[in-house]
Amino acid sequence: MTSSPPHDVTSAPVGTKWAEVDVAALRDNAAALRRWAGEGCALMAMVKANGYGHGAVHAARAALAGGATWLGVSSIPEAVALRSAGLAGPILNVGWTMPSEMAAAGAAGVDIAVFSPADVAAARQAARDIAAPLRVHWKIDTGMGRLGTRIEDIAAMRDALLTARGDLEVAGLFTHFASADDASTDFAASQHQRFLDVVAHLRDDFSGALLHTANSAAALRVRATHHDMVRLGIALYGYPPDHCEGVVDVRPALSVRAAVTMVKELQPGDSVGYGREWTAEGRTLVALVAAGYADGVDRRNGNRGVVIAGGAICPIIGRVSMDQLTIDISDAGPTRAGDMVTLLGADGGHVIDAAAAGRRIGTICYEVLCAVSARVPRIAVNASEVVR
Repeated sequence: MTSSPPHDVTSAPVGTKWAEVDVAALRDNAAALRRWAGEGCALMAMVKANGYGHGAVHAARAALAGGATWLGVSSIPEAVALRSAGLAGPILNVGWTMPSEMAAAGAAGVDIAVFSPADVAAARQAARDIAAPLRVHWKIDTGMGRLGTRIEDIAAMRDALLTARGDLEVAGLFTHFASADDASTDFAASQHQRFLDVVAHLRDDFSGALLHTANSAAALRVRATHHDMVRLGIALYGYPPDHCEGVVDVRPALSVRAAVTMVKELQPGDSVGYGREWTAEGRTLVALVAAGYADGVDRRNGNRGVVIAGGAICPIIGRVSMDQLTIDISDAGPTRAGDMVTLLGADGGHVIDAAAAGRRIGTICYEVLCAVSARVPRIAVNASEVVR
């Protein structure tokens, strides 16, 4: 059974594997999340990690078409790639910016996050090097325990930023929640209160700074965290965090396909793959598929994961190799070399989404999406519906 690719494919699939990015779904998700954020609250679309595996440029353009006004990245090369693609709106690098990259960030009009007086000193020197102010966002660690100024170091950081006025513009004050997707939001609430307590003593000094605290889970569950802007990642890509299902209607946007390369019948006792971890108990029809762990198919899927082939859900058998995997198609419709197999997405009335795929191997949807490697071409589908 040969499956047809979705309509409105902007370019033909290249090679034996590809990922389809439904840019209309991304646009619609952004629009729904922007409405939820409310009047006066901007939406930053987090497009780091290659747009959570969707392709950063595809994700950015679709999110902006849906009403996002900011883009978030985790490195300066990610930001520069967006600028090179012609994206001109505000971009924030939420990660650490190397001092050697700060001048390039400023020249590209990219805002950077700062966490320590050393960051401030480096940013100030970069601003002087390019003879133009740098825009910085001060991140405060309210309990995440990662990047950010500790509460006890707030005064020293405040003094450093005030001294750097003229060279640096404090464009934002922000924090990040550790557990907004837990069953209880108590710790998120305590983090938020710590942030508010700190900000109360900073507002006079940095009155023009945007306040932004909410990730996807906080934005969907705790409206008090919205402030001037929300930073949304996984929800934008169609996967509400735990305890957020049904709050806003979003849908997954990424499908991953690969071609069947060979079909063969195995006899009882025949084995499949390295280590002979699967052995046929009876006559079994199997198909080889042109995707492996170098493409993002986690090795834990061996003898555990599933795909869609021949109109049926088919188990992955044996170890996943670097470039290929094997599936049992005994219960599938007629299948031959060149037919399409769906590793992620919908086909023939069946769906494999990243959340379910992650649960099957003991991980999260974020990892499943981000694992789709750079050698898998991203192809925009439903692109004609998105006005750019």
